[in-house]
Amino acid sequence: MDMDQAGRAEADTLRTARFEFAPAAADYDEALRRYSRGTRPGIVGTQLLTVALAAALAAAAAYIRIKMWGLGADAVVISVVAGVVALFWVRQKVRRSRMRRQYEADAARGTWSTTLTGDGLTTTGTAGRDEHVDWSGYPWWFETPELFVLTGSLEHFLVLPKRGAASPADLDRARALFTEHLRRI
Repeated sequence: MDMDQAGRAEADTLRTARFEFAPAAADYDEALRRYSRGTRPGIVGTQLLTVALAAALAAAAAYIRIKMWGLGADAVVISVVAGVVALFWVRQKVRRSRMRRQYEADAARGTWSTTLTGDGLTTTGTAGRDEHVDWSGYPWWFETPELFVLTGSLEHFLVLPKRGAASPADLDRARALFTEHLRRI
């Protein structure tokens, strides 16, 4: 091995982060909560649909009140408020159900070993099935005190618990790789 190869091998090692962990349901709950309340795509996705549906509900309630039933304004306000609350509740139930299914599928793979490199990430579960994803597979990332979360949509998150880092330096290397290749939300 010449000096250039040794230098490249050392540089690659400095740009590699390793995590080994067993998925935990609380991690997925935290990731969903942070996405929904603390990121712009999550807030817009949560609020935009609900506001649009609430506006449609208000228009329908006003039409029914005026044209069909002759109800007062208080009945319209109560029905709109109840409808908005129900929409928020149903939307969160659907999101939690989706995250629970993802957690169950991920937990079925056993303990995960995830390696981050300049090319992307490779994940292997003890139940098998290696999976390599380049960085375009998860264009966004965010961080909580306990997690790194990579996502492209609400449909799928890659949850990397910080407790699974092979060393404290891997947290800094992972953060540097995410900053270089992904957009922080």
